[in-house]
Parts: sequence; C-alpha cells; structure tokens
Amino acid sequence: MQNRLRLLMGASALLYFGPLLAGLIGLGWNAAPVFIALFALWLVVMRPAQWPRDLSDWTGETVLAAMAQLAVNTLLVLILFATGRGLGGVAGFVPNLPAVLPVGLAFLATPLSRLIWNPQHGDATHQLMQDALRQIHDPAFHPLTGGPRDVMVDTLLGLPEGADPDLTAQALDAALRGHQGGLRLSLLEAALEHAHPPRLALRQGLILWATDPARTPGGDLHGGPATAFSLAGLRPDLLALFATRGLAALHQTPALAADFPQSRDIEITIDDSQPPQVQQALAALAHHMKQAEQASLGA
Repeated sequence: MQNRLRLLMGASALLYFGPLLAGLIGLGWNAAPVFIALFALWLVVMRPAQWPRDLSDWTGETVLAAMAQLAVNTLLVLILFATGRGLGGVAGFVPNLPAVLPVGLAFLATPLSRLIWNPQHGDATHQLMQDALRQIHDPAFHPLTGGPRDVMVDTLLGLPEGADPDLTAQALDAALRGHQGGLRLSLLEAALEHAHPPRLALRQGLILWATDPARTPGGDLHGGPATAFSLAGLRPDLLALFATRGLAALHQTPALAADFPQSRDIEITIDDSQPPQVQQALAALAHHMKQAEQASLGA
C-alpha cells in the first residue's frame, strides 16, 4: 500500500510539473487554460464523489465546492506558470523543448493516477469505516439492518493485546460462521483499519484463521485471506506469518486461491526495507498466486 501511494504521488506530480515546465520554456499565458482544464479532468476522474455523474446530484453546495476547487486550481496553475517563467528569467536559459511536452506530461497524470489507484474503492472503504465507527459508538445503529450492534464483533475487538492468537483464531472461526459472517468480517476490517492500539493478537488470529488449510473455500464468506493480508499492513512479522502459512495452505488446498489477494497486490508490499526472509516469503507467495491466476485464465 505504501508503495502504491508513492506511485500515486509521483503520477500526480506530473500535473504540477506540466505548467511549471510550460512557463520555463516560455509558453504564453494563453496556454494556461489548457492546464486548468487538465487539473479539472484529474479532479473529475480521481474525486468522483465530489463531481457527481448524475445531474440530479448537483446541489447548490456541490456546485459551490466545485467552483471553489476550480478557482484554487486556476490560481495554482498561474503560480506554477509564473514560477517557471521566473526561473527561466533568473537562470537566463530557456530550454528548447516542444510545447506539446508539458501538456503531455500534465495529461498523463490522470490516466497514470487512475491506473495506480481506483477512487471508487477508496470511497467505499471510507464509507465502510464510517459505518463501522458509528456502530461502535452508537449501540442502536447497525449499518445494514438498523438493529442493535453485533455482540460477537464487540467481544473480538475487546480482546486484550496479549490474547493467545490460536484461541483468537478459534473465536473468529465461530464468529464468522453462518449468514452473518460476511458482515462481521467487514466490520472487523473497518474497525481494525485504524485501530489504536493495533490489536496485534486479533490480526494474528485473523491470519491464522484465514490461512487454515482445513477452512472450507468459498461458501457464504469470501475474501477472508485477502482481508487478513490487508490488515497485516506493512508489519514484517504479520506479512511473514501470512506468506508462509498462506503458501502452505495453498499447496494443501489449492481451491483457497480464489479468496487470496492477487499476485500484483502481494508484489506491491515487497520492500527493500524488509528482512530478506520476509521478501522471499512474499515473493514465493506472489509467484504461486501468479501461476494460479494463469491456470485459471487457461481453464
């Protein structure tokens, strides 16, 4: 996740570098509206919640917010343009570059950002987190049924930091059975996303439960291993636990691959700052998942 955010920041930087370079190579002010339009395009694509596609969703407040964003972007483009021209003047050097280059760089920011990050997923995760927090603080609120809060979820979140992970995994197995299992897993994921303290015992227990080769693949509950992997975050100990147990579970029960994270998501978490054994375990799991994905496509 951290690597993906860095890539997103790099792609977004092209949006700002475009007008700066345009000013540096001496483009006229008549080129500024092009970059203002490209800034607006980025907002429409990457902030869909703030730029509704349905005209009926455009309230007075939404219009004012959009106009404010456009005004800020216009000012930002003009500042970048002026900064570029100022740098060229101070340096006494104007690069001989084609005018299409800064425009092309600014345009690339939008497709590259969208390729790296799906804003729809971000909005859905944010909404899920808000629903979960409301349930925790309001006993009368339930995000789907409107009924009382889930006692099992409250109990799991209340486990002490020193709880035994194996016993926690057994408790999770009991709580996540039945038709309420998917909802409880979603609530746990949302609550643990920014939990403090981090509840490491519950995260470890979730990894042990999700990577148990005896667990029935599919059924009413999907994505258990993917959720456990997401909640491992960037902690090397949790990632190593998931990778080693997950690979063993996949060898024993290949059908579990449908619930595991995709190979590219596993590869993104591999970082040079991690111990070599952690990187190797993650790489082995990613390789196995890539083979499973290719086999699935060829079936």
